[in-house]
Amino acid sequence: MSVLQTKKNQDLLQKTVYNTGNAWVVDHKGLSKELPTRAIVPGDIIEIPSSGCTLHCDAILISGNCILDESMLTGESVPVTKTPLPSKRDMIFDKTEHARHTLFCGTKVIQTRYIGSKKVLAFVINTGNITAKGELIRSILYPPPVDYKFEQDSYKFIQFLAIIACVGFIYTLVTKILRGTDPVKIAVESLDLITIVVPPALPAAMTVGRFYAQKRLKTSEIFCISPRSINVAGSINCCCFDKTGTLTEDGLDMWGVVPKSSTNQFQIPLKSIDRLPFDHFLFGMVTCHSITILNGKMMGDPLDLKMFQSTGWELEDSNNIPDTEKYGILYPTILRQPRVGLSGMAEPDCGSKNEIKRQSSVDDLLATVGISPSQKNFDHGIVREFPFTSALQRMSVVTRCLSDQVFNVYCKGSPEMLKKLCTPQSLPDNYSQQLSEFAKKGYRIIAIAFKALSHKMNYTKVQRLSREEVENNMEFLGFVILENRLKPDTAKVINALNTAKIRTIMITGDNILTAISVARDCGIVSPSQAVITVHADPIGDSANFQTNTGTECNFDNSSDKHYKLHYTLDFGSKTSRAYLFKSSFNSNLFDRDTPEFTAHVGKTIFHMESTNSLVNESSSSYAESGLPTSDSLASVKTIDTWTHNDAELGIKHTPDESWRQECIFAMDGKTWQIVKDHFPEEMEILLTRGSIYARMSPDQKQALVIELQNLDYCVAMCGDGANDCGALKVAHAGISLSETEASIASPFTSRNPTISAVLKVIKEGRAALVTSFGIFKYMAAYSLVQFISVMILYSIDSNLTDKQYLYVDLGLISIFAFFFGKTESFDGKLVEQVPLSSLISYTPLASLLLHLTVVTAFQVTCWIHLHQQPWFKPFEPAGEDHLGCYENYTMFCISSFQYIILAFVFSKGAPYRKPLWSNWPLCLAFIVNLCIIVYLVLYPCDWVATFFQLIVPPSMRFRYVMLAYGAASFMCHIFVESFLVEYLVFKKYQVQREKNWVTSKQKYMRLEHDISNIKNWPPITEVYEPNNLTDWETEQPTYVSLHAEQNHDTQLGKFPGFC
Repeated sequence: MSVLQTKKNQDLLQKTVYNTGNAWVVDHKGLSKELPTRAIVPGDIIEIPSSGCTLHCDAILISGNCILDESMLTGESVPVTKTPLPSKRDMIFDKTEHARHTLFCGTKVIQTRYIGSKKVLAFVINTGNITAKGELIRSILYPPPVDYKFEQDSYKFIQFLAIIACVGFIYTLVTKILRGTDPVKIAVESLDLITIVVPPALPAAMTVGRFYAQKRLKTSEIFCISPRSINVAGSINCCCFDKTGTLTEDGLDMWGVVPKSSTNQFQIPLKSIDRLPFDHFLFGMVTCHSITILNGKMMGDPLDLKMFQSTGWELEDSNNIPDTEKYGILYPTILRQPRVGLSGMAEPDCGSKNEIKRQSSVDDLLATVGISPSQKNFDHGIVREFPFTSALQRMSVVTRCLSDQVFNVYCKGSPEMLKKLCTPQSLPDNYSQQLSEFAKKGYRIIAIAFKALSHKMNYTKVQRLSREEVENNMEFLGFVILENRLKPDTAKVINALNTAKIRTIMITGDNILTAISVARDCGIVSPSQAVITVHADPIGDSANFQTNTGTECNFDNSSDKHYKLHYTLDFGSKTSRAYLFKSSFNSNLFDRDTPEFTAHVGKTIFHMESTNSLVNESSSSYAESGLPTSDSLASVKTIDTWTHNDAELGIKHTPDESWRQECIFAMDGKTWQIVKDHFPEEMEILLTRGSIYARMSPDQKQALVIELQNLDYCVAMCGDGANDCGALKVAHAGISLSETEASIASPFTSRNPTISAVLKVIKEGRAALVTSFGIFKYMAAYSLVQFISVMILYSIDSNLTDKQYLYVDLGLISIFAFFFGKTESFDGKLVEQVPLSSLISYTPLASLLLHLTVVTAFQVTCWIHLHQQPWFKPFEPAGEDHLGCYENYTMFCISSFQYIILAFVFSKGAPYRKPLWSNWPLCLAFIVNLCIIVYLVLYPCDWVATFFQLIVPPSMRFRYVMLAYGAASFMCHIFVESFLVEYLVFKKYQVQREKNWVTSKQKYMRLEHDISNIKNWPPITEVYEPNNLTDWETEQPTYVSLHAEQNHDTQLGKFPGFC
């Protein structure tokens, strides 16, 4: 079965890999020749046809633009625009940095854009298995070894069985020689013991549980290309989730916009986008996107589409322009403003319901009241596009209004990144606070900025501008706010995982405050938990740390660079405010009756820096405290949160430190990288409690999963396939929610794009793991039972007959092993206890040893009882064809009972599998084989007795005694497994030992123990209590400049875990 499934997977993979076709290769004379794709070599220049094609190599685009479908590699169904590689001197090509200029093998070219008769050309850099698609196929054919405890221990256990077989081999060899047995018979019988103890059918039996689990997953629309990962999924105790498209819906809904006024202040949020005036904010929304028209339908990123469609403008792609006019005005994409319905000037074909009344300027305002009949034309053309990249967190376009001669730059991206690119004077004073207010409500926030280029700038100069020259010294325009709702079953699944004590972690590329809000909504963070945001800053001048070069993380990794960690406390809800910030103010700062105090009391924002900030490579602490003035707010990080203190200043509150026992950490990608590089000991502590990771790049997601695995977590990663491929590959169980071919990079793929697939995979994994454990224990026990029986019979030069061997192997063992895995996974709630994953542990070893003791005891008892019978006659060897005797009958009957009993005992049900009676084929096999054995024991007919070479005892009383021994053996095995093994050894000893922080072998458990022993850690540098303001028209909080000495009682030294 495993071979057939593997062959099927390889056939599907071959269809994906196998390529046939031709390509147009440009020679040194500039002529295109059609050659087979297998003849392409690095260094060739190929022509991309306008009708599109599937790429069979990695190539760099050197002229023209291409629109590609990269779902094969990334899982992202949104078309991607590729632009030519910039012509720069001394530029070194980098695969990651220049991904927007690279056409990857396996992707499909949907459309090409060109200027005049110029061809779309690409330079071939890789072919074959070193291409992007080749790397993907190699990772599937040769996946990284799954470091799985169960399989490792199974090999060790087989080695142990082999040692037993060697002992039996030597014992039989010596005893047979001493009795003068024929040498050929000695060799055959001695070697036969090895196949008895180490059953050849064991590897096939081990795949049964995975095979049935894979079939059940398929019926649930979950496909698995790596059956080995199913058993691994049964040990999952940590689940990582992407946010957008995984926990939340793919689509975004426009909530509104928050433009900036002419007085450099935020306006009241506007939800009616069609009421926006014709200004740069609207033009930025209209032009800054990568939308294209394919087959008459707008295609692009869902965020771009939602933002553009909300404006009511129309997109006129170059495909709608005749070739004779294409690029005549050098604009590949034109944005047309909606036709404004003016009083008395409405066009005949425009109904009133389609009219969009928009105020653009004084002229348009006069036109709407009939004073002026003129209207300006604000149609725009996109001249150049700098695509969005995850590393830069932004995209920008160079545009020109068709009625103007000036080129403008519009940029949109993350608020944190655009804040660095905008001039400080263009940022409102409350930029950080306004961003925090929306982010904490879970909204997706996009910032928009603008810059006018010089009047002397022409089209040729625009095309030569570098991205760094364009994206700097910009003017901030405002925020675009979008909603990203949770999927219907997200909260239910997260709650089920939390109930089962499976750790849940969010890894997203979104804003950290948005991530915290979504984490609270879905249940990753409980209402009573405090969230501590960690961020790192370099000690000293930070000018070298924050630059406008456009990189996501730009910090000095040199050995002389030191960083400090800051911890921001956020309780999140009123019910969890168990900790109130203690503040006391010097009487010479404000008098309680002064106007200054009265004006600021009740709406004050505090920002404290602790004297206990951890400094890497140094155990000393330094003091730094004070409150920023409003003039300094432009430099405050947007991840910083603030204390909204509604109480009177000067009141002291007694702190309650109970929140520290359940607090969790949140950090962004930049902080994660600094902690990973400079705080290796602290990183383990933060990882143990970290639940929210924001602004994470794909490489950082992958590194985070690896670090969690290093803490002995069994990690599952669930993502939608976009930017998650690396993490999906390295996780113990990667679950992709993408329906594209990118799913072949993940062991599991769900066609139902919800995280309910995680629960199903874990349940089936647990069922498969318990099944594999049961089958392995049963096969090992069966081998040892037969070994004992044969060793006893060898003592009188007898053995089981060939027909008896045949019935045991085919009628009992094979049938039980085949139907063993048909018991379905438990349909109830996930339980807290994870199934055992190691065979070399107390429970399975105790189980096998105790059952082996019972087996030996009953076989020896039956042997002794037989010899005490008055009618018993000892066996006298008469040849290999005459092995039947009373001893053979006794050993065959009692061992057959034990085969059935052990199969029943090891076939467990709840809480990981359904009850045994739900597996009717196995139950039927039990009943049929039990009837056969009882028939053979009591009164077999002559031809049956002759077939099995059974010498039936003449006494019916002894036959009934054999049945009694079988019943007594059943009771003893049930008692051993249910009470001694499951209750005493497993629940009372092994589980308690694993849950004990001190005795647990899991590294994360020991770290949790260390954290619990640390008092007053982490040192809180800032405290945030939620703002109760709900009306956006209320007065914005003001900022006061205070400086106060803080007396900290906590002395943070080195503590466990920070060696």
